[in-house]
Amino acid sequence: MPLPLFKGGYAEHMMDWTYPETNDEAGIFEIGRRLAIELGRAPDVTRFIYDSREMLLATREIERGAKGGRLLTGFQTSSKLEHEIARYEALMAAGTRITVLATGAKPSDPRLEPLDYRELQHSTRELPNQWVLASDDPDQLAFVSYEIGDPALFGVGGAATAGKRFVGFVSDDPGVVALLITALDGVPRPIPKAAPPPPSPTTISLIADINNMAAPDVQAGPGAVVIAVGRNDDRRAFLTGAAIAKRDGRSIVLVDRSSEGFTDPYMDLRGDDVNRPSPNRLFNEDIARREGRGLLVNFLEAARLAGLEAGGWFPVKAGVFVLPPEAAKPGLAERLRGMALDKLTAQLGAPVLVAQ
Repeated sequence: MPLPLFKGGYAEHMMDWTYPETNDEAGIFEIGRRLAIELGRAPDVTRFIYDSREMLLATREIERGAKGGRLLTGFQTSSKLEHEIARYEALMAAGTRITVLATGAKPSDPRLEPLDYRELQHSTRELPNQWVLASDDPDQLAFVSYEIGDPALFGVGGAATAGKRFVGFVSDDPGVVALLITALDGVPRPIPKAAPPPPSPTTISLIADINNMAAPDVQAGPGAVVIAVGRNDDRRAFLTGAAIAKRDGRSIVLVDRSSEGFTDPYMDLRGDDVNRPSPNRLFNEDIARREGRGLLVNFLEAARLAGLEAGGWFPVKAGVFVLPPEAAKPGLAERLRGMALDKLTAQLGAPVLVAQ
């Protein structure tokens, strides 16, 4: 039985277009075998091609053939689409309905506004990540080219770049075109981002206090203002840190004290979800809201609306740590974790300020 196209599966039944693990030229014959099984016959008028120049000619022929109709195309990366904006603008002006699949965000050029853009996760063997075109209007046309060279170079440079290797086919078999379009159009469209809710009364109050509060005098090196929140009177800690950030033009990093110790506070939330916090990225109030971190939502939202750069995570480098008042008298458990004030400055390598 044919396998789902994607690991997560966008359809109950779909031909497996994923290139075989062997990753050599012979793999294209396995794709041909799967097509024959799916169609119940050998694909008609389908020809394998290996030369990148011939592939480029096939690409241009299909683009011209799809004019005024429908075209689905894989660009591998959004940066490659940027080099084809004028061509695709002309196609859309001629009434062509275009869907583009690529890794990376859609280019911001306004000429691409009508384009149906589907952003992909990186893969070197999945069909949507390849150099691919398909059209069923006005003609049945298909071109697929799998990049089988060094995976580290996948999607980098042009087809003629040294070390690039491709193998693929062209076809005008209606069955092949239909299977290809089903697979490509099965990639989900981006979900429109919902408008953020209006600021809560708590957020509005915080913004007013940020604008009115004087920053304490503290000698700090370069880096972010790290503010510990999550316990007791952390409002004063946040406002003190925000005042410093506003005066010095610093960024703010909020650390949830429920994971005390100034280590990764969200190790349990990283997972495989690209929208979860990760070691190399701060999160904003949208993620805090989704994860049920209401307190952080208010602080992050207030900082943003007050014109401050803020995020939640643990920083690589900090200029000053701001702790709430009760941190001056840490409990036994906190002292055992090394949270005594007389030890923190040496451990963290930055000044530690207790909000008053």
